[in-house]
Amino acid sequence: MATENKTVIQIFIDSIGIYVKHLPTFLKYMSFPIFGQFVGIILSFALSLGFAYTIGATMSDATLSFGLTMLLAIPGLILFTKAFWEYLVAYVAIGSMTENTIKSGRIYDIKSHKKVATSSKRVGEFITLWLLFGLFTIISILPPMWIISAIIFVFLVLIFQVFTFEKNLSSIECFKRSAHLVKSSFWSTAGLLIIMGVFSYFLLPKLIEILLGLLQVIKLLIFMLDPVVSNVFPTEQWNEKLALLNIPYMITSLDITKMILSSAISGLVISFTLPLRSICWTLWYKQLSVKEIKSKSKNKKAKSEDV
Repeated sequence: MATENKTVIQIFIDSIGIYVKHLPTFLKYMSFPIFGQFVGIILSFALSLGFAYTIGATMSDATLSFGLTMLLAIPGLILFTKAFWEYLVAYVAIGSMTENTIKSGRIYDIKSHKKVATSSKRVGEFITLWLLFGLFTIISILPPMWIISAIIFVFLVLIFQVFTFEKNLSSIECFKRSAHLVKSSFWSTAGLLIIMGVFSYFLLPKLIEILLGLLQVIKLLIFMLDPVVSNVFPTEQWNEKLALLNIPYMITSLDITKMILSSAISGLVISFTLPLRSICWTLWYKQLSVKEIKSKSKNKKAKSEDV
């Protein structure tokens, strides 16, 4: 599969095929990294703010109250950190799984795939790679950097695949290697990036939201969550401020509930399609690598014939 010269659309379709074929495995594997982050945040805020607004509010020692509030946030933060780390590891581990799937058609021994990032020899470079990529992401958010960052991102899209399969390279070399591979196929890579981005970040989340709406699931969730939202968010105070600013708009708890649900559904779909994106870029990395090898072999043969 990886050695064939396939079009961007074929790579995209193959990625979906592998993802759907092993969907139960991917859903199970991604459950803790995704829900662990969500539960960790909820637990952290629930314990700390719950204490702060109840027992903490009655304590005379403000320093002790603040200290206990922060202390109660720690269990949730530990859970969130663990889940977040597993989420970062999942991206490269699934790339390794994809190679295994291409060869055997099966996914097994998931723990061994995680060692691509968690082994003592690689974990330092893995953390450095994510930190460098995180720094680039922060810089790219700045409006003056949008266009140049988009171009650079195309060149860097394979850094984690390079890290996974070329284990002798440092984190910095992964950036260089990705740019080198993409250089000869920039527009194809950009096209694949756009197709996968639109599908997994916009189209699929919206389709899932529409489906849940047709099944009346969203209506049920709104019924359950709206009373909670109405007690948490001070919509009356917000509407008073809007009236003072002469803004003809009324914020309701229902609006906030719908926004929260829409964001949550999109976030979950995007998170659970992480394997899809990893598979896609692994297939593309493999194809560009083979293309490079064939090109070098062809050039070497041409030189030998000239001699």
